[in-house]
Amino acid sequence: MSREKIKKISDLKKKVSYFLSSSKFGRQEVAALLDQLQELGEVVIFGGMLRDLSLLGNDGFDSDIDLVIDTDKEDELDAFLQPWKPVQNKFGGYRLKLSRWEVDIWPLKSTWAFKKGYVEDGSFADLCKTTFFDWDGIVYNVGDGTILAVDGYLDHINTGLLDINLENNPNPMGNIVKAFRYREKYGAGFSSRLAKYIYENLEDFDPDFISLYENKSHDRPVLNKNVISQVLDALCVHQEKHPLQPFMGVELQPSLWAARNDQ
Repeated sequence: MSREKIKKISDLKKKVSYFLSSSKFGRQEVAALLDQLQELGEVVIFGGMLRDLSLLGNDGFDSDIDLVIDTDKEDELDAFLQPWKPVQNKFGGYRLKLSRWEVDIWPLKSTWAFKKGYVEDGSFADLCKTTFFDWDGIVYNVGDGTILAVDGYLDHINTGLLDINLENNPNPMGNIVKAFRYREKYGAGFSSRLAKYIYENLEDFDPDFISLYENKSHDRPVLNKNVISQVLDALCVHQEKHPLQPFMGVELQPSLWAARNDQ
C-alpha cells in the first residue's frame, strides 16, 4: 500500500483533522469520545494511528487508536469508561471497543518508561521518547492540534528505515514481532542498531516461537515461519558481513499483510 510521502507536519495534521471530522466508518464516535475525555484532562493521540496516517493515509489506517491523558482524576476516568466495559492491562491502561474502533487509553503518569525512570519529566514531549521504535515517537494534541515528535520524524519514516528510539523496554519479543510486522506492512528496513538488537536475541527467539507469539498477541497475524526463517537467515548473513550497515531485507513472497487486506 504505497502513498505519496508526507513532507510536512501540517500535512499530517490535515489527515488527523479529516479523520476526526469525517462521518465515515464510525470516526465520529472516536471524535465524541475525545471531546468527553478532555473534560478530565489533556489528551493526545499517540503512536500508531499517526504513523499509519503518515505512511498509508486515511484509506490505509485500520488499526487500534492509542490515547494518553494527563489527569489527576483517575477515579473519574475509571468511572467514565465503565459503560464501555473496558479491560484494564497490567500497565494501568484501558482497552475499550467502540462500534468500529478499538481504543487504548492510559494515564500519562503510568507510562512504563516514566515509572521506571528511563525517561524523565513525564510531559507529552517526553512521551515521544518512550517508544521502542522511532516511527512510533509522535503525539497529536487533541485540544490544540499540536504535533510533537522525535527529531527528524518524517525523514525517518520516509526513508523506510526503522530504528530504535528507546532500547529499554519490558517486552523484547513483542518488539521483534512488531519489527517483522512493520517489514510486512510498510516494507521497512532495519537500522544497524535494530538489526543488531534482533540478531543478539536470536538465541532466545526461534521462528516457531516468533510465529506463535504473533498469533497469540495479534488479532490479524501476518507472519509465517517460512517468512521469519528467510528474514532471520538473511539477517545473520548481513550481521556477519556488514554489521555496521542497515539491513534492507530480502525479496520474499508477496506480503501476507497485503493479501489479507485484499480479501
